[in-house]
Amino acid sequence: MEPLDGNALAGVMHDLFARDMTTMGYKCTSCGHTGVMAEMVVYMSGPGTVARCRGCETILMMLTERRGMYCIDMSGMAQPVLPLA
Repeated sequence: MEPLDGNALAGVMHDLFARDMTTMGYKCTSCGHTGVMAEMVVYMSGPGTVARCRGCETILMMLTERRGMYCIDMSGMAQPVLPLA
């Protein structure tokens, strides 16, 4: 399956954080690339969703859902900056 951009996560992230998260800023812990969630490279074909850095392909975020509960691992991101609104 072809990768998507971070906008593919907009709906579920809005449900979880009650705001548009596509403008959330971040810094990659591996290469230092900075960007916003909308620019991430997203793969949704596995048992969960994986968002990777556009610069070095490090996993920035993993999102899984089981029995109505979401688990988010953002350990690949340094300095996440939430949108103001």
